[in-house]
Amino acid sequence: MNLPTASAVPPVVIAAGGLGTRVGSWSPYLPKELRPVCGRPGLAHIVDEAAALGSAHAVVVHHPYYTPLIDWTRQVLAPGALAHYQTLTNQPPAQPSAADCLQVDFIAQHGRYADITSVLNGAEHLRTGDFYVVFADNVDPTHTALSTLAKATPLDTPAVLAAPFNVDAASNYGVIVCTGDAPAQRMAGLIEKPDREQAALLEAECGIANLRLLQGRMRVTPGLLDYLAVGTRKAASEPKLSLALASYAQSHRVDVVTSTQPFTDLGLPNTEGTVDDAIQTSMPALG
Repeated sequence: MNLPTASAVPPVVIAAGGLGTRVGSWSPYLPKELRPVCGRPGLAHIVDEAAALGSAHAVVVHHPYYTPLIDWTRQVLAPGALAHYQTLTNQPPAQPSAADCLQVDFIAQHGRYADITSVLNGAEHLRTGDFYVVFADNVDPTHTALSTLAKATPLDTPAVLAAPFNVDAASNYGVIVCTGDAPAQRMAGLIEKPDREQAALLEAECGIANLRLLQGRMRVTPGLLDYLAVGTRKAASEPKLSLALASYAQSHRVDVVTSTQPFTDLGLPNTEGTVDDAIQTSMPALG
């Protein structure tokens, strides 16, 4: 399956509405999405990933607490920003990149403090029910994750990106129970962050070939968006996005695309060394 042409590539919602509670001590001062990965803010990699997909428009849904930092962030991620910086510092100007063709908007999250709210806010801003979602604390420095998801699934089908199952890592992820054969299996169920004993039982019952670890990339369609909006309005408290998606999969097709590309988790605590060093040693490849 080929990628759609640039004009047909849906926009991207970058969910960055968290307050970094897992990283604790320094999160009141800096959004975790700005932690450096390979020498650049993680959010810059996310923007490049959206550009590599061929999308022309992305929206970053951020927590209102960090609003004072957004003018600077918008300037840093604007088209030609790196070339401008290098001019100011008397360095050779950078070559234009794909990100220079991507419009990036920033909006403060409104409503409940939860993932589904970020997705709904992004859809409202973009005025579409057809888009990709990237969770900004899951960084792919190769910028290929969204393209992998797009190549393997049709545009009219909800889909998620997943890693191969690893019983030792399962407690940090939603574990997807799949049917069918790779590369694009179907979601049949999901268990949110099982402990190791539960994960081992799942492996024994379902087989490792039918289990995947949910990653931070999703393809949203109008039908799925309506389901999330209605479910959120009816619920007393907002359900986790992963569990709402699993519920949707009980009666609708949701594809699961497997990728072996390791991600960098910006939500992990930084206990020693530089921020960049701590992150780069924290996420071994799964397999």
